Amino acid sequence: MNIFRISHKALSAAALMWLTAGMLTACSDDTDYDNPSGETYIYSIAVANGGFTGAENINGTIDEESHTIEFTIPAETDIEAVRFTTKLSLGAKLDKDAYDVSAGSTDLVVTNNENSTVYHAIFNLMAPKEQPVLTSIVCRNDAGEERQGFVSDVTGTVYLNCDGSQWADVVSVGMIPRRTAYTLSTATDGRISADNPGKLLMDFMGLTKEYDISFAGVPVFGADWSSASIFNFSKHEGGMIWEDFSAENTRWAQFDGNSMLIVSRQGGTNPKVILYDDVKAGSPVEHLLDKTGISKGTFEVSSGSIQHGHYYICNMTTGIGADSPLKVYHWSSMDAPCETLLDFPGNDAVKGRWGDNMSVCLDEAGNGYLWFFDNTQGGSAVRFAVTAFTQVNPDPEVIITPYSVAYYATLNPVPDEPNLYVLTSSYQRSILLVDSDLNLVNIIEGRDGVEFPVAAEQDARVVAYNGERYLITCSGQFWNYRKPQTFRVYDISAGLNTSLAFSNFNQGEHPILFQYSLDGANASAWSAQTGAGIGPDGLLRVMACSTRSGFIMAEVPKKR
Repeated sequence: MNIFRISHKALSAAALMWLTAGMLTACSDDTDYDNPSGETYIYSIAVANGGFTGAENINGTIDEESHTIEFTIPAETDIEAVRFTTKLSLGAKLDKDAYDVSAGSTDLVVTNNENSTVYHAIFNLMAPKEQPVLTSIVCRNDAGEERQGFVSDVTGTVYLNCDGSQWADVVSVGMIPRRTAYTLSTATDGRISADNPGKLLMDFMGLTKEYDISFAGVPVFGADWSSASIFNFSKHEGGMIWEDFSAENTRWAQFDGNSMLIVSRQGGTNPKVILYDDVKAGSPVEHLLDKTGISKGTFEVSSGSIQHGHYYICNMTTGIGADSPLKVYHWSSMDAPCETLLDFPGNDAVKGRWGDNMSVCLDEAGNGYLWFFDNTQGGSAVRFAVTAFTQVNPDPEVIITPYSVAYYATLNPVPDEPNLYVLTSSYQRSILLVDSDLNLVNIIEGRDGVEFPVAAEQDARVVAYNGERYLITCSGQFWNYRKPQTFRVYDISAGLNTSLAFSNFNQGEHPILFQYSLDGANASAWSAQTGAGIGPDGLLRVMACSTRSGFIMAEVPKKR
């Protein structure tokens, strides 16, 4: 039996005739019928191509009595071609596939047989938040040939592929968001001179971005990891482990491409620096830091950082208070005297154990924060504001972390992307992308049964080099995990920015470009660190270390 539910709305004559015919022929197997009701309701509706990437679904609020729908959408939405996903009366449809809503509103006509209803849709734009991005460029060279250019967001350069031409005319430019405007800083009537190509300047509702212009063809990007030179001071293949890492007395080290800070308690309180050039030469020399004023704490030195040639070290306290404060020391160079920057006795919000970790994030002027993460899972984060490298505000801010991070947590800035950081710890199997207030931006989830991550991938950081983007990590292995500590490099170049690169990583394969086992024993204090920098010769330099494993440095040339 076929049951038809008749709407309270009157049916059109055509619909009634169709309904009668449908009842008489309901047993036919080869007849396809539309909905006979003629209803034109919108039960739900959402913008299907919202936001910067055009992948956001944004629900509208329907007022059926007034037949109006209101949307609040990101400014980056392509408002000249908005598409919808809908739930309509059976058989009903919208009158268009896409709508231009740049005027702030539009009418949506719902039709069903001979009936139709008009809904008035209103669009409220949020404030813009995404910088514009150049997606493509086509030029015509001085021989009249059209050339497809290449855009690198990692290098911030557009390569016109017009090498040898004296000039190039711009034929087309692709940009997102769609309503982005561009100018050429030195061009005349769209013609770019090879002698002074200048920049391509973009503006989207006040948010700007610029690209350098090059007449070159598509360059070869990235590092040649197959040609990396390894300087091994780990247990790998029976190597001579650096003594400070032979036990668990050194739980932190950092590297900036020129020097390595080793926060050593091996044989006492012995913070030291070794130079990359000495390591490469095969005769590294330890430069002990001045220890004037270093005192108090369960351990007098624990964690450290290098920031623009300045060295920072904190102590570790298992019961913060006047007798065991959290302290931070500073050296303006490896030969400079020690300065005490912070002597913090704790407060009602900051109690217990602190100093297992410290991340120092400063700009070139020495402004930023000292970051500490509670050693307990589910604990909070504390940050102290810093100005001019040495002025520390003694009153900290307490921030609740988005995920449980503990013990050997690190917060590393993402190059060339302000207000973006990579957050990892010895307990957190996932790699977090956060802003400066620790709000979660994106995440690479830890998963069982796959190579990444094999355990806690620690001190993860993004490295930009020669037009490619890498994620480097060092795994710290604990107790009886039975896998060696290992340095790994992943290619995350695919993506307009690091957040999109994280998304692409999650959705696709994640081949390891380079890995090197430190072959150390598992540890009860399973800290591991990484570091990277570019030498004066333009070669990429990286470091990885872990307790009971030692460290390695590697020098990697550009790909050719």
